[in-house]
Amino acid sequence: MIIDGHVHLFHPKVILNVKKRLEMVRILGLQTDGAEDRTGVPFLENELKSAGIDGGFILPTALAEEVGKINTEFFKLVNTSELLYTAGTLHPDYPGLREELETFISRKIRGIKLCSFSQRFSLDAPKTLEMFELIQEFNIHKGAGFFVVLDTLFRADEFFGSRPEHNTTPSLFADLVKNFPKIDFMAAHMGGLAAPFHEIKTHLTPMDNLYLDTSNAAHVLSEDEFIYLLKAHGPERIIFGTDWPWFTHKEEIELQGRIYQNAGFSKKDRELIFSQNMVRLTRAFGPYSKGGGHASAR
Repeated sequence: MIIDGHVHLFHPKVILNVKKRLEMVRILGLQTDGAEDRTGVPFLENELKSAGIDGGFILPTALAEEVGKINTEFFKLVNTSELLYTAGTLHPDYPGLREELETFISRKIRGIKLCSFSQRFSLDAPKTLEMFELIQEFNIHKGAGFFVVLDTLFRADEFFGSRPEHNTTPSLFADLVKNFPKIDFMAAHMGGLAAPFHEIKTHLTPMDNLYLDTSNAAHVLSEDEFIYLLKAHGPERIIFGTDWPWFTHKEEIELQGRIYQNAGFSKKDRELIFSQNMVRLTRAFGPYSKGGGHASAR
């Protein structure tokens, strides 16, 4: 069983906008040729099936005024899918945070995707910390099992012209993980896309509530750096992801699978990375599939 734990459904205009940022594309190794055609649920489902993948975890985000609308839109997109499951998104300035978390519970959504640079908020701002306090409250008192996936594009301000204080750095991320122990956090791109490796290594040390997803990382980190993080955090805390549509599934399975073997990971270890960790976090695939908008991952 294989679950892609980091998938996007972008509008073609978003993809074309990224393709124009040639320096970023080069640094991140994005495979942008034909990416504007890799859109929509039917295309994604066909891609997953052709690669032998059993499910995909979609990661939407929204500005404050669109949180409710985007969450409903993505929930409806995957509600009848047999392969796809979606996270929800929140924003510190969204006035209906408590109500939206209740809605997540009713929809059996456990993952919450945040991207500080594109959503335009600071990780250490009071409102942001209040939002995390609320998520943790739901986990403690309602058993919600919410986990947070946070984008980690280190140089977002350079690439997109966003505000530097909106960047997610390994240091800021680590503070969240330590300060909110009842929330599981997933650091996209192995903790710091385009970040100096020493910052990832120094700040994002192994913690019980920290997971790293592998999306894009094999194209930015050296293999030695990648393997260092795999071994430091262990297979129980690694999530396989592709960052589709920027990378395609068959190639990523082959590339990352080879690295896992070079790291000395057993078949059982690789099963944790490729599916079981994601199944445990989302309660959405495998034995938890069918019903409530969740995917049936054959």
